[in-house]
Amino acid sequence: MKRSFTGVVVVAALSLGSAPARAGLLGTTPFTVSCGTVINVTAANSGLTLTIDPTDPILSSSCPGGGITVVNKGSNALNQFFTIDCGTNQAAPIKGSGIGIRLDGLNLAAFNCYVDGFTVGLEADGDGADIEDSQVQNAIGDGFVVKSKLKIKNINIVGVTFTGNRAINNGGWGFNLAANEISGGTGSFFNNIADGNSKGGFTIKGDGNALSGSEADNNGGPGFLIVSKSCCSGSVGQSFDTATAFENKGPGLIYEARNDGSNCVGGTGPTCTGGTFFPLGFDTTPGGITAAGNMAPCPTGSLPTTLGAGVCPIVLGKLCSASALNRCP
Repeated sequence: MKRSFTGVVVVAALSLGSAPARAGLLGTTPFTVSCGTVINVTAANSGLTLTIDPTDPILSSSCPGGGITVVNKGSNALNQFFTIDCGTNQAAPIKGSGIGIRLDGLNLAAFNCYVDGFTVGLEADGDGADIEDSQVQNAIGDGFVVKSKLKIKNINIVGVTFTGNRAINNGGWGFNLAANEISGGTGSFFNNIADGNSKGGFTIKGDGNALSGSEADNNGGPGFLIVSKSCCSGSVGQSFDTATAFENKGPGLIYEARNDGSNCVGGTGPTCTGGTFFPLGFDTTPGGITAAGNMAPCPTGSLPTTLGAGVCPIVLGKLCSASALNRCP
């Protein structure tokens, strides 16, 4: 069977009596991972996992032009999948310049990857991205970048899974996510945590995103900046809960979203008489969102809350009409 992937492949010749060479694995086949490795996903290697071994050269050298790139594009991309598993390489993170790990296309995943330096630590561009239990630190720009233009009304949307990741001391945002149907929460090892990033902790733009168990501390701008402009919440809903924001130089949390008539606090009836409509999906339960020590006030138009310093929910636009809600998936 012919396998179609490009990149750096090292084959070690063994002499009689010598110890077997160690290397990473592509599926069950030895595959040495070096700086600049590129995998093109095809029907032949779809569904496989590239597993990095501690002996792989990429963990012992600085990558001048990027680390690993996986590409899944073309007419069959929707039916193809591929995963990188770095084996929790915190003792020897992938280092260099450019992009540390790039997932270019649909249905690509990265697990247990530690990345240090680079211009961008880990970038995923495509629906179906799954990034879990990974850490990016000391990037010149953003730590994690996730992009997908697929709309929540698209019948083929899979969404983005983003759990248990850390962004530490990056020069831009810790997490820069612009996608729909993000499911973000607690991973195997830790929550999504942003600490010490220059522009801010999390910027998240898109619709139908459900986020919980996240933490933003000591960032140079807002802890969280979350924006959703649609009345539709998607199959996973639109929600933000169980988050903490401490000691950020901007507000702790700015959450901008539409009012679909479902989040009334202190009032009654369809017009929330005597109370206040909050943006859809915003957790107003005491203790659900906590913040303290954040240094900037809320933007104009923010609703008052008792959830902590710098917690800033903002309702965008008018109340969503029944006809708009009926057009949602």
